[in-house]
Amino acid sequence: MITKTVIAGMLTAVGLVLGSGDAQAAALAPHEKTTVAPNGMSITVGHQDNAVNPVAPMNFMRTSRQVYVDNTSYGRVDGGTGKIRTGVFVACAVDLDVKFTVSASAGVDLDASAGIGIGTTGVTPSASVDISPKIGGSVGFTLAITPGKIADIKLGEKQIPPGGTGYIVTRDYRITADGCGGPLTVQAYTIIEATSSEVDAADWVMGDPVVM
Repeated sequence: MITKTVIAGMLTAVGLVLGSGDAQAAALAPHEKTTVAPNGMSITVGHQDNAVNPVAPMNFMRTSRQVYVDNTSYGRVDGGTGKIRTGVFVACAVDLDVKFTVSASAGVDLDASAGIGIGTTGVTPSASVDISPKIGGSVGFTLAITPGKIADIKLGEKQIPPGGTGYIVTRDYRITADGCGGPLTVQAYTIIEATSSEVDAADWVMGDPVVM
Protein backbone atom coordinates (compact mmCIF):
# COMPACT_ATOMS: atom_id res chain seq x y z
CA MET A 1 0.00 0.00 0.00
CA ILE A 2 1.10 3.56 -0.66
CA THR A 3 0.50 4.59 2.95
CA LYS A 4 2.77 1.87 4.35
CA THR A 5 5.47 2.77 1.86
CA VAL A 6 5.22 6.45 2.73
CA ILE A 7 5.35 5.81 6.48
CA ALA A 8 8.44 3.63 6.14
CA GLY A 9 10.07 6.23 3.92
CA MET A 10 9.28 9.07 6.32
CA LEU A 11 10.69 7.20 9.30
CA THR A 12 13.91 6.60 7.40
CA ALA A 13 14.06 10.15 6.03
CA VAL A 14 13.77 11.87 9.41
CA GLY A 15 16.45 9.64 10.92
CA LEU A 16 14.40 7.70 13.45
CA VAL A 17 16.67 4.70 12.97
CA LEU A 18 18.85 5.80 15.85
CA GLY A 19 19.55 2.35 17.26
CA SER A 20 21.69 -0.40 15.85
CA GLY A 21 19.90 -3.51 14.66
CA ASP A 22 23.07 -5.57 14.92
CA ALA A 23 23.28 -6.09 18.70
CA GLN A 24 24.44 -9.55 19.72
CA ALA A 25 23.38 -11.80 22.61
CA ALA A 26 25.15 -10.84 25.83
CA ALA A 27 25.96 -13.31 28.63
CA LEU A 28 26.51 -11.20 31.74
CA ALA A 29 28.54 -11.56 34.93
CA PRO A 30 26.92 -12.84 38.16
CA HIS A 31 26.59 -10.55 41.19
CA GLU A 32 26.21 -11.26 44.92
CA LYS A 33 26.16 -9.19 48.13
CA THR A 34 26.01 -10.19 51.81
CA THR A 35 25.00 -7.82 54.61
CA VAL A 36 25.19 -8.57 58.35
CA ALA A 37 22.91 -6.65 60.72
CA PRO A 38 24.01 -5.58 64.23
CA ASN A 39 22.07 -8.47 65.80
CA GLY A 40 23.92 -10.99 63.62
CA MET A 41 21.16 -11.56 61.04
CA SER A 42 22.79 -12.15 57.66
CA ILE A 43 21.17 -11.57 54.27
CA THR A 44 22.60 -12.61 50.92
CA VAL A 45 21.19 -11.56 47.55
CA GLY A 46 22.50 -12.41 44.12
CA HIS A 47 21.82 -13.46 40.57
CA GLN A 48 23.47 -15.58 37.90
CA ASP A 49 22.83 -16.90 34.37
CA ASN A 50 21.87 -13.37 33.30
CA ALA A 51 21.71 -12.93 29.52
CA VAL A 52 20.06 -10.53 27.08
CA ASN A 53 19.37 -11.69 23.52
CA PRO A 54 18.21 -8.96 21.09
CA VAL A 55 16.18 -10.12 18.08
CA ALA A 56 14.58 -8.38 15.12
CA PRO A 57 11.15 -6.95 16.07
CA MET A 58 8.13 -8.72 14.60
CA ASN A 59 6.88 -5.52 12.95
CA PHE A 60 10.31 -4.87 11.32
CA MET A 61 10.23 -1.23 12.49
CA ARG A 62 13.56 0.27 13.56
CA THR A 63 11.72 2.24 16.26
CA SER A 64 10.78 -1.05 17.96
CA ARG A 65 13.09 -3.24 20.03
CA GLN A 66 12.59 -6.85 21.10
CA VAL A 67 14.81 -8.82 23.48
CA TYR A 68 14.71 -12.11 25.39
CA VAL A 69 16.04 -12.08 28.96
CA ASP A 70 17.40 -14.91 31.14
CA ASN A 71 18.12 -14.55 34.84
CA THR A 72 18.34 -16.66 38.02
CA SER A 73 17.79 -14.64 41.20
CA TYR A 74 18.38 -16.01 44.70
CA GLY A 75 18.39 -14.95 48.34
CA ARG A 76 19.25 -16.36 51.79
CA VAL A 77 18.45 -15.13 55.32
CA ASP A 78 20.24 -16.45 58.42
CA GLY A 79 18.60 -15.39 61.68
CA GLY A 80 15.30 -14.19 60.23
CA THR A 81 12.80 -14.53 57.40
CA GLY A 82 12.55 -12.76 54.08
CA LYS A 83 11.66 -12.66 50.42
CA ILE A 84 13.24 -11.76 47.09
CA ARG A 85 11.81 -9.73 44.22
CA THR A 86 13.21 -9.58 40.73
CA GLY A 87 12.60 -7.63 37.53
CA VAL A 88 14.14 -5.70 34.67
CA PHE A 89 14.62 -1.98 34.17
CA VAL A 90 14.04 -0.94 30.54
CA ALA A 91 14.71 2.56 29.20
CA CYS A 92 14.68 4.21 25.76
CA ALA A 93 16.87 7.26 25.26
CA VAL A 94 13.96 9.06 23.56
CA ASP A 95 10.23 8.32 23.48
CA LEU A 96 8.68 8.94 20.07
CA ASP A 97 5.02 9.63 19.29
CA VAL A 98 4.34 9.94 15.56
CA LYS A 99 0.81 10.76 14.35
CA PHE A 100 0.03 10.58 10.64
CA THR A 101 -2.73 12.19 8.60
CA VAL A 102 -3.51 11.08 5.04
CA SER A 103 -5.55 13.00 2.43
CA ALA A 104 -6.07 12.57 -1.31
CA SER A 105 -4.08 14.98 -3.44
CA ALA A 106 -2.47 13.81 -6.65
CA GLY A 107 0.95 14.83 -7.86
CA VAL A 108 2.31 16.77 -4.88
CA ASP A 109 5.59 16.55 -3.07
CA LEU A 110 5.54 15.51 0.55
CA ASP A 111 6.59 18.39 2.74
CA ALA A 112 6.52 18.27 6.52
CA SER A 113 7.58 20.76 9.14
CA ALA A 114 7.40 19.55 12.72
CA GLY A 115 9.12 22.38 14.58
CA ILE A 116 12.10 20.11 15.08
CA GLY A 117 14.11 18.02 12.72
CA ILE A 118 16.02 14.80 13.16
CA GLY A 119 19.08 14.33 11.02
CA THR A 120 21.87 11.83 11.00
CA THR A 121 23.80 13.92 13.51
CA GLY A 122 21.03 14.60 16.03
CA VAL A 123 18.12 16.89 16.79
CA THR A 124 18.12 20.47 15.54
CA PRO A 125 15.44 23.11 16.21
CA SER A 126 13.09 24.58 13.60
CA ALA A 127 14.16 22.24 10.80
CA SER A 128 12.04 20.60 8.13
CA VAL A 129 12.24 17.58 5.88
CA ASP A 130 11.26 17.17 2.24
CA ILE A 131 10.35 13.75 0.94
CA SER A 132 10.33 12.90 -2.76
CA PRO A 133 9.45 11.69 -5.33
CA LYS A 134 5.82 12.61 -5.84
CA ILE A 135 3.12 10.12 -4.99
CA GLY A 136 -0.62 10.02 -5.47
CA GLY A 137 -1.52 11.48 -2.09
CA SER A 138 -0.37 13.82 0.61
CA VAL A 139 0.79 12.71 4.02
CA GLY A 140 1.45 14.97 6.97
CA PHE A 141 2.82 14.03 10.36
CA THR A 142 3.33 15.44 13.81
CA LEU A 143 6.34 14.18 15.71
CA ALA A 144 6.53 14.52 19.50
CA ILE A 145 9.83 13.78 21.21
CA THR A 146 10.11 13.42 24.97
CA PRO A 147 12.89 12.18 27.24
CA GLY A 148 12.82 8.41 27.62
CA LYS A 149 11.25 6.94 30.73
CA ILE A 150 12.52 4.03 32.82
CA ALA A 151 10.05 1.15 33.00
CA ASP A 152 10.17 -1.35 35.88
CA ILE A 153 9.06 -4.77 34.61
CA LYS A 154 8.43 -6.99 37.63
CA LEU A 155 9.17 -10.66 36.99
CA GLY A 156 8.42 -12.37 40.29
CA GLU A 157 8.44 -12.53 44.09
CA LYS A 158 9.43 -15.48 46.30
CA GLN A 159 9.37 -16.16 50.04
CA ILE A 160 12.69 -17.56 51.29
CA PRO A 161 12.32 -20.83 53.24
CA PRO A 162 13.78 -20.76 56.79
CA GLY A 163 17.39 -21.91 56.67
CA GLY A 164 17.27 -22.30 52.88
CA THR A 165 17.70 -20.39 49.63
CA GLY A 166 14.87 -18.97 47.52
CA TYR A 167 15.18 -18.84 43.72
CA ILE A 168 13.35 -17.15 40.86
CA VAL A 169 14.36 -18.59 37.49
CA THR A 170 13.45 -16.70 34.30
CA ARG A 171 14.21 -17.96 30.81
CA ASP A 172 13.43 -16.33 27.45
CA TYR A 173 11.23 -13.61 28.92
CA ARG A 174 10.27 -11.42 25.96
CA ILE A 175 10.39 -7.64 26.29
CA THR A 176 9.14 -5.37 23.50
CA ALA A 177 9.55 -1.58 23.36
CA ASP A 178 7.73 0.46 20.70
CA GLY A 179 8.21 4.10 19.71
CA CYS A 180 11.81 3.99 20.90
CA GLY A 181 14.30 6.48 19.50
CA GLY A 182 17.98 5.97 20.19
CA PRO A 183 19.44 3.10 22.17
CA LEU A 184 17.46 0.85 24.50
CA THR A 185 18.99 -0.12 27.85
CA VAL A 186 18.02 -3.35 29.66
CA GLN A 187 19.21 -4.09 33.23
CA ALA A 188 18.08 -6.89 35.57
CA TYR A 189 17.77 -6.45 39.34
CA THR A 190 17.09 -8.57 42.44
CA ILE A 191 15.93 -7.19 45.81
CA ILE A 192 15.95 -8.98 49.17
CA GLU A 193 13.83 -7.88 52.14
CA ALA A 194 14.35 -9.58 55.52
CA THR A 195 13.03 -9.22 59.03
CA SER A 196 13.60 -10.55 62.56
CA SER A 197 12.29 -9.56 65.97
CA GLU A 198 15.00 -6.87 66.16
CA VAL A 199 15.91 -5.87 62.60
CA ASP A 200 14.39 -5.06 59.22
CA ALA A 201 16.92 -5.13 56.39
CA ALA A 202 17.00 -4.81 52.61
CA ASP A 203 19.61 -4.96 49.86
CA TRP A 204 19.80 -5.55 46.13
CA VAL A 205 22.05 -6.34 43.21
CA MET A 206 21.94 -4.88 39.71
CA GLY A 207 22.92 -6.74 36.57
CA ASP A 208 25.26 -5.23 34.02
CA PRO A 209 23.33 -2.88 31.70
CA VAL A 210 23.02 -3.93 28.05
CA VAL A 211 22.65 -1.10 25.53
CA MET A 212 21.33 -1.83 22.03
